[in-house]
Amino acid sequence: MLPTSSPTSPERSHGSRAALALWLALAGLQIAAAFALGSNGDGDGGEEPLYGYSLAVGSVFLYGILIGVSVWAASMTPQRLGSLGLRRFPGRALLLVAGAIVLALIVSAALEPVLHAGREQGLEPEEWRPDRAVPFVLNAVVIVTVVPFAEELFYRGLGVSVLRFAGAPLAIVATSLIFGLAHGILVALPALGFFGLLLAWLRVRTDSVWPGVLAHAVYNGLGVAAFFVA
Repeated sequence: MLPTSSPTSPERSHGSRAALALWLALAGLQIAAAFALGSNGDGDGGEEPLYGYSLAVGSVFLYGILIGVSVWAASMTPQRLGSLGLRRFPGRALLLVAGAIVLALIVSAALEPVLHAGREQGLEPEEWRPDRAVPFVLNAVVIVTVVPFAEELFYRGLGVSVLRFAGAPLAIVATSLIFGLAHGILVALPALGFFGLLLAWLRVRTDSVWPGVLAHAVYNGLGVAAFFVA
């Protein structure tokens, strides 16, 4: 079970409310920015993102801010950095991670022919370009390392902690919905929301954010690898 703030400590309770307000504000900002940027783009034209350096540089910068804000907000809570879930987890949790990955892949594969979420995202290149291998590999590394860590720290680490006062089920559902909306692609919401549910469940079940980071990293890595298979 995740620790909760003591009702007898007004100062700590105030810190938890401040962390919740900061988390909700940043989550809302991400959702608004994602949909605003999506509505301003045509989704089809322009340079393919994985073949440019700007995606990696921009991701490191923005997700670095997300990590920093997560740590800052966590420092306001009674558990301090412990509220981020950066704890060791039992080895048997790897079975749960594997199961979550398989379920997420099945649901994503089943929904893709209907919703075409991958195409709407616009990341997958049309063909392999050996001359752009370096930026492609750099982007792949960022997508498999920085992105999963930052998103899990914010949504499942801090998010589950600050919403846990309302109960684990609500924390799981709320963080999953916000996680899906923050990608700014409505047709991807079912798959992303389901994936978010699995990741949040892992967070609550293991009391650690690391299983979610691992599952998220593998999921993203398989997505990049699928380009070569296709």
